[in-house]
Amino acid sequence: MFTINHLIWAVICGVLLFLGFISLKKYRPTLQQVLNIACIGAIVSEVIKTFSVLQVVPSTDGSTMYLYMELGHLPFHLCSIQILFIFIARFAGDSKAKETLLAFMYPTCAAGAFLAILLPSIFTSSIDISQAFTHPLAYQYFLYHTMLILLGVYIPMSGEVKIQGKHLLSSLGILVLLAFVSLYLNSMFAVPTYVNGELVSVDYMSNFFFTQATPIGIALTEKWHWFVYYGIIVVIANVMLGAFYAPFMKKKDKKD
Repeated sequence: MFTINHLIWAVICGVLLFLGFISLKKYRPTLQQVLNIACIGAIVSEVIKTFSVLQVVPSTDGSTMYLYMELGHLPFHLCSIQILFIFIARFAGDSKAKETLLAFMYPTCAAGAFLAILLPSIFTSSIDISQAFTHPLAYQYFLYHTMLILLGVYIPMSGEVKIQGKHLLSSLGILVLLAFVSLYLNSMFAVPTYVNGELVSVDYMSNFFFTQATPIGIALTEKWHWFVYYGIIVVIANVMLGAFYAPFMKKKDKKD
């Protein structure tokens, strides 16, 4: 984190964000047009990611070779799940559910992608920092998250989505639900070791939504450590989402 290569990418993303904001403010495309571009960007991003991480792995007996993608690359992180949300938001008809989804995407795309650029897990789980400008996965990672920030910010900026303070609760609910589901997914994809039918260790554990390992590498060794960690995550989520919805709460207060 915060190596020269990382800082260069952060600057590149900052420049692209600045140019993107200027363009969106100048041309004022419809949200549907922006979602069209986001759909294309999401497809290109996922295709590049998939083909960049595929490995040719032999079977146990060496008789055949398989194409294999490690479980950590499956699209179950928050920013990856946004791909599904982007397509739903683009093709679903107008409804309260769509409005709720877009209101959720507004802070989670913007803040989630910003944190991903600030704390790039790609350099600790997928490629070495020395490959920051030679591996296609680095370009996919930073450009995709830059796109998400632009999309997230443009959702309220477009004026087409009536974001309200009440969306804080619905967004927290969606986020907690996704994090809870990630506990099942992480356990499902784990590689446990049993001795005489008793679980003795776990040799591999995916970390979707960071519910199995902290993003800063702090080791948690007791169950209560995990409960404290989850509590801290909930508090941080409340504060960050609250900051995004606060302007809309103030607008409502002024009208009242």
